[in-house]
Amino acid sequence: MYQQILQILRDSALIAEPEITELRVYGEEQFRVKIRGNVAESLTLQIWINHSPLRTRYSYQLFGEERTILRWDNAPHHPELSENFPHHFHDEQGAMFSSELTGNPLEDVPSVLREIEEFVASPHTRKIVC
Repeated sequence: MYQQILQILRDSALIAEPEITELRVYGEEQFRVKIRGNVAESLTLQIWINHSPLRTRYSYQLFGEERTILRWDNAPHHPELSENFPHHFHDEQGAMFSSELTGNPLEDVPSVLREIEEFVASPHTRKIVC
């Protein structure tokens, strides 16, 4: 799966030079990976996934100059965002919202890329939906 995610990033016009920066394979379909790629305006996308057949934990972060700007994750620490718990989103002001992500990286990464593309194109007028 991590090779498929890397290919999604390579196929995206938004991401330059995506690469796996950390990889630990535990067994068949069990791994932990960190992938980074450059985005316009000196921004970086970092994807962290810890996957097993039972569960997938993830964090997708857009950051610049060592500061996280946008983040999607499924850490189970915000039960008050019960609409799609544990999936949630942190915006550039630090506010948290329920996220429409599913926990399937092959579906979620393209959604995150679309939202980042909107953010980069129009950072003050866009609305994050996933």
